[in-house]
Amino acid sequence: MTTAPVSIETAITEDRLRTAVAAGLELFLKGFTVFRAAQKTHDIPSAELASFQALWNDLAPDENLNGGTYRTRRYGRVRAQILADGPVFTALPHSTFQQSAEHIPIHMGKARHFEPISQENLSHPALLTLLTDGLGLIASSDSRKEWEIGLHMVRTVADENPGLPTPEGRHRDGHDYVGMHLLGRRDCVGGTSIIYREGQPDTTLTLLEPLDGMMVVDAAVMHEVTPIAATSGLGTRDMLLVDYNAIGDEMRESRP
Repeated sequence: MTTAPVSIETAITEDRLRTAVAAGLELFLKGFTVFRAAQKTHDIPSAELASFQALWNDLAPDENLNGGTYRTRRYGRVRAQILADGPVFTALPHSTFQQSAEHIPIHMGKARHFEPISQENLSHPALLTLLTDGLGLIASSDSRKEWEIGLHMVRTVADENPGLPTPEGRHRDGHDYVGMHLLGRRDCVGGTSIIYREGQPDTTLTLLEPLDGMMVVDAAVMHEVTPIAATSGLGTRDMLLVDYNAIGDEMRESRP
């Protein structure tokens, strides 16, 4: 009896499905999961990715750094409703961004203003693919269907001075889940991510390739990123940070 050969496309699809299932289990067992560009569950065409990466060249200075000039960024929000055939996204009006002083003491709980991500860019295909992947991970153990998602396009810059991806140090963000996606890094060293879990050894890793990333269950872990230093001229590290906040139902007993 012979077995029909498996096509390359089928093998890739099955491998990505296994990877996605494993990542979802890890997220809720450990409180975080890491994904590498080579393991992404959907293809983002190279031209589409390049178009998305180019948006980081049009960020605005972050005016909330007490005189620091090491970061540019934009902020936006979308609503996601998960239906039988996948999530539907709706751009939300621009607003300020606020975190409690309990989580981020250096900003003392004040509302921060960032320049907006345009309505057009809130529906960029590469962005929606990343959000769909993130919601898929969450859905492995969290059945809530409506989400408000905050989007932070951030470039950390190093010149003769280091750039600080997390000036607040070790922290939680105060959201249900946080996704962190690298879009690019140039002429820099550092930027090592550290995950802290109570009673467990710290996990350290560096996001190096575009679309490397991670997701954390915010209540389960703390995290920070070490400074970056330029290797020549200007060093940059571009990140998409995604805040997932459920709307409505209380969290099921699935959080670590």
